Amino acid sequence: MLHPVSKFVSRAGTILGGLLAAAVLALTAPAANAQIKIGFQAPLTGFAATDGKSAMIAAQMAIDEINADGGLLGQKLQLVPYDDQAKPDQAIFTANKLIGEDGVKLVVNASYSASGRAAASVFQKAGVLMIAAYGVHPDITTAGDFMFRLVHLGPPQGEATALFIGKTLHLKRISAITMDNDYGQATMDGFLAAASKYGIQVVNKYSYALSDRQFGSIVASVKRDNPDGVYATGYFFTGGPLISQLRAGGVTAPIIGSQAFDSATLIKIAGPAAEGTYVVDSFDRGRKDAALQKFFADFQKRAGYPPENVAAITYSAINLMADAITRAKSADPAKVRDALAATKNYALLTGDLIGFNKLHEIIMPINVNVVKDGKFVSFVKLDDLTAFAPPDK
Repeated sequence: MLHPVSKFVSRAGTILGGLLAAAVLALTAPAANAQIKIGFQAPLTGFAATDGKSAMIAAQMAIDEINADGGLLGQKLQLVPYDDQAKPDQAIFTANKLIGEDGVKLVVNASYSASGRAAASVFQKAGVLMIAAYGVHPDITTAGDFMFRLVHLGPPQGEATALFIGKTLHLKRISAITMDNDYGQATMDGFLAAASKYGIQVVNKYSYALSDRQFGSIVASVKRDNPDGVYATGYFFTGGPLISQLRAGGVTAPIIGSQAFDSATLIKIAGPAAEGTYVVDSFDRGRKDAALQKFFADFQKRAGYPPENVAAITYSAINLMADAITRAKSADPAKVRDALAATKNYALLTGDLIGFNKLHEIIMPINVNVVKDGKFVSFVKLDDLTAFAPPDK
């Protein structure tokens, strides 16, 4: 029979042992309310808010679906969103908040190039991994090894456009119109560098500001050029008025637009004038893919309107991040980085990702859409990857 003190010691030892076991369990297993934070930057207000809203809805859709399926590594995902207004200063400010206040280590940037390149250096310095969903400026990935991009960067998009115009459309004399910002210039630079390779003569080059909506002088000049085709870089909210005014001004040549023309709002703005407009690096909405069709239906239900390219690529960016966390068996940014870099043959909603190069630029074919009967319809897939290969240093 135990002495009363022995009984006390025995009970204390049992309690202490239980506490120690609980402590060890707490250290080795995620808490019930533990979450993996995914930082998110998008232009939720300002001139780019339409794209930002679509990207935000798509990102939260992906998070909700992953959590409904049990989360990752025994934890739920939490989206930590900030509005960067598509402005570099706000991108830097919100990047620092994500790092300093929220303790975020993984980020999806769903903003424009100027914001993405500003945020990239901040995240790289802090060892935070970032996937740029659709920012195309080369400086985003050259910021360092924690940066990835899930869209073709600007110059290869331009090179692919030259390939398309020269080899598919067989057009020779082109009037080039570029938006005077990072996205427009980077994309046009690629086109101008590759044009002569395909027998294309750039008759004249014109530029406009992001705030411009009246293009009378450019239209008059293009009309005098009498080109075989018109290549224009810009966003849907500049492309819509530009297309409409070119057609109203008597320009009948085919119009080839850059990736950011990919929006139903462009067709709404331009109306019947949009018919026949080509958009390079635009995703194939009619692809017979169950995941894509489910995304369309679910996004339409949640948003009340069909998804745009920015929504599809942002949704894919969140899912790819989740896939890399799963393969890494960790949310540590260095381990997720290595898993992302090793990605091969991953199905994005926008097409099949073959992999990443040394600079973490995507290697994948480029789809070209055409506006037909008021809708984007796939026209051709450009699969000569050597013609628009991204730089690897």
